[in-house]
Amino acid sequence: MLGTNKENEETDVFELLDYLSNNTRRRILELLSAEDLYSFQISRMMDISPRIIAKYLEELEKIGIVSIEERKSDKGPFRKYASLNKAFSLIIDVGQNTFNVKYFPTGEVVGSEIKTKITNTAAVEEKRNEQLKKKLKQESTDIRDSIKTKINELKELNQQRQDCVEEINEAFYRFNNIIEKIVHSYNDREIYRRIFKIIITKPDNKVSLSELASWARMWRGDLHGRIEVLADQTGCITIQKDRRGEIWYSI
Repeated sequence: MLGTNKENEETDVFELLDYLSNNTRRRILELLSAEDLYSFQISRMMDISPRIIAKYLEELEKIGIVSIEERKSDKGPFRKYASLNKAFSLIIDVGQNTFNVKYFPTGEVVGSEIKTKITNTAAVEEKRNEQLKKKLKQESTDIRDSIKTKINELKELNQQRQDCVEEINEAFYRFNNIIEKIVHSYNDREIYRRIFKIIITKPDNKVSLSELASWARMWRGDLHGRIEVLADQTGCITIQKDRRGEIWYSI
């Protein structure tokens, strides 16, 4: 399930990307973004076997994007309706020393209003239709203006984000350029980059040998020895040991 386990968030995001790589699944989500549908409706709209649609809906339900529930139909028996139950954004950054895939939940999808039956008389139905027309006209205007405002705000935010990403890429380009001139071993450059990339996410600007050893899958003694050589080679790495004996590195 997406967004329920921070420890497995990265796995969940890549699982989601795998699901969204399929054009049929993407089209199903596009249709469900407009209204709840049952599988045979989707099958007819997409001209795809109901069995295949049902299979994809079960997969989307499994990762928590879609809910499936039985509802009484006005035209017949109970049907299994599919509806979106998550709203989210995916952001992918690829650049100098940058590969990030981020999942941002943007709220639960608002459920459908419960519809109450109205006495089926011509007068009541006509009055109801007139009220609905007036409401539709007003709501369409209000919602149109609201969405346009939010779209413009998003455009501004996207531009700000694009500017920030470009500046980060430029900074990492300078970083890579200088490190390649000083550290000649690719593996050692990767260790230096890893130290650097981790500490920029830490408030205290340091990373432990344990964390680095877990990433590198190396014996702690071997890794520490290589980092000591890197410290001499670059003149940038500070090494400290705390009271518990843990070794910490900072740049």
